[in-house]
Amino acid sequence: MNERNTSRQIIDIAIRLLLLFGVLYWSFQILAPFLMPVMWAFILAIALYPIQLFLENRFKLKPKWAAIFITFVLLALIVVPAYFFLNSLTEVAFQWKKEIENGSFTLPEVPAFLSTLPFIGEKLQDYLAHSNEYFKEWASTHQETILEYSKDILSGLLGTGLGALQALVSIVIGGVFLAKGHDKKLSAEVFSKLIGEEGHVYLDLIVNTIRSVVKGVLGVALIQGLLSGIGLFICGIPHAAVWTLICFILAIVQVGPGLVLAPVAIYLFQTESTLFASLLSMYFVGVLLSDNFLKPILLGKGAKVPMLVIFIGVIGGFMLSGFSGLFTGAIILSVVYKLFQFWILPPDLEESAEV
Repeated sequence: MNERNTSRQIIDIAIRLLLLFGVLYWSFQILAPFLMPVMWAFILAIALYPIQLFLENRFKLKPKWAAIFITFVLLALIVVPAYFFLNSLTEVAFQWKKEIENGSFTLPEVPAFLSTLPFIGEKLQDYLAHSNEYFKEWASTHQETILEYSKDILSGLLGTGLGALQALVSIVIGGVFLAKGHDKKLSAEVFSKLIGEEGHVYLDLIVNTIRSVVKGVLGVALIQGLLSGIGLFICGIPHAAVWTLICFILAIVQVGPGLVLAPVAIYLFQTESTLFASLLSMYFVGVLLSDNFLKPILLGKGAKVPMLVIFIGVIGGFMLSGFSGLFTGAIILSVVYKLFQFWILPPDLEESAEV
């Protein structure tokens, strides 16, 4: 009888666990489409909460109105650049598609100033000119292949637009979180249930890491991207919005916008007056050097994360989740790194190691 009762208990437990995992899996499938926007909303709410407190204390605003103000500012920062970027990119894509269908597609003409470069100028211009002629012949015989690739590019543009829409939804949800406030005590209790008595310590570490990465990496990259975009628009560079996004991405991966701004400066000296080119070049140098004083200001005493971790997180996040992964990858990997470091190295040893 005891063996039979034991067997029945095991079967009952197995059935309950199976039903539990089934319900959890079903719930996960239902919530899966909302996980990324909600995750972004949590990250934004955590990162922007100090700004909300500043607005409440400085201007005597209620939490709801401070959250609404922050939400509208963020929406403006996303909507305006996204509009110019998508408008410029779609214009180029549809123009190329039309030219390919008509058989008149050609690469842009080789800039004349290339021939004036020392040592390699003439050879580089001849090489690009021959490449342009070769591409014209190749495009006329592979028109269908190019059209297939152009469809993939257009679908990629659609994915970029959906990513921007997802960012807008995340900002609105994050604004709701800020307006409703966050219960840190409840969050600490959840972490205590999961981890133990030190749950509140891990919670503080996660919050500090998120704020540090958002301010010190994404914040600096956003400022450098905006400053680069202002300079590119002043220069009248074609499709400046696209180049601005590239500068922003280069700043995120810690390469810096110099790969875009340096060729632009050379182009200005060849096509514009020396005074104009010199002033814009000095401005671009200031943009490149801005992270040297922005990072200490924005990072403060936050959780320090190696740049290698940021770089791997950005690249891996992009490969996994596309454009939105540029941001979430760096944040999530930084949090995991700090949690692992805290678990392996006690705080007192960590401080002595940093010194």
